[in-house]
Amino acid sequence: MLSDTSYFINSFYVRLLGLVDGSVSPNKPKVILLHGLLGNGQNWVPLARALEEKFTILLMDQRGHGKTKPVSGDFLPEDFSSDLLGVVDELGWEKFNLLGHSLGARTAFDFASRFPKRLEKVIFEDMGPHKTSEESKKTEAMINFVPVPFASRTDAKSFFANVFLPKYGKALSDYIYTNIEKKENGSFDWRFDKVGAVRCLEIGHKNDYWTEFVRVATPNLIIRGERSEHLPLKVYKEMLTRNTNSSGVEIPGAGHWVHFDQFGDFVTQVDKFLSE
Repeated sequence: MLSDTSYFINSFYVRLLGLVDGSVSPNKPKVILLHGLLGNGQNWVPLARALEEKFTILLMDQRGHGKTKPVSGDFLPEDFSSDLLGVVDELGWEKFNLLGHSLGARTAFDFASRFPKRLEKVIFEDMGPHKTSEESKKTEAMINFVPVPFASRTDAKSFFANVFLPKYGKALSDYIYTNIEKKENGSFDWRFDKVGAVRCLEIGHKNDYWTEFVRVATPNLIIRGERSEHLPLKVYKEMLTRNTNSSGVEIPGAGHWVHFDQFGDFVTQVDKFLSE
C-alpha cells in the first residue's frame, strides 16, 4: 500500500511520496523534485501522484520558500544545492534522479556539476544557464504588482480573479495565488521570503551558469515549453550543442510552467526519460 509522510530535515520541509508500507522501497528509483521561484514542494503533488507507483518521490521546500525555516547564507545556486546535499545525506540517499523547474533547474545545474556521483539522471525544466535580465525584471515587477497584505482571503481571491488574471493569465494566477497564506496577525501575505526572491532575481540578472552546465556529466533532459520566454529557443539549442550528455524536448502549447500548461505531455516525457 502506498503512503506519504512529511517532516523537517535541517530546517527544510520535505514530503516523501510513493512509500511502500510506510517505508522507502529499495526496489523503486528515487526522484527529487525542486520547485521554481515563488513556489514550494506542494506544486509537484500532481506529478508525484502520477509517478509514485514506479518511483519514491521527495518534494522539498527550498530556502526562502514554503514551510522551510529561515537558514543562514545567501540565495546563490550553490547555497540551494548545498541545502539539497544536506537533506539527501541525512536521508542516506546515495543515488537519485533530480528534476528542477526554473530556480530548481539552476539548483540542479550546480548540484550536478559538483556532485555527479550522486545522480542517476537530471531533468531541467524550462531554464537555461544564461543571464535572465529581462525576465528577472518582469518577475520582480509581477511580485510588486500584488498589493500584499490582504485583509481577508476574499480580498485576495478577488484581486487574483479580477486584476491579476487578466494581466498575467490563469496558469500564473493560480500558481502565484497558492503563495498567499494567512499570517498570525490575521492578514494574508506571501508564503515565501520576498527579500530572498528578489535576491534570486538579482543573481539571475547578473550571472550565467554555462560553466556549471557544461560540466554536467550525468545524462540529462532539457524540457522547453514551446511558448516559453524564460528559455529562448536560441539558448535551448545552444545547450544541446554544448553538452553532449543532453537531450531535449519541446512541449507544444506550453509556456514556462510546462508541468501546469501541458501536464499530460510533461508526465509522459518525464516518465519516458527516467524509465529508459
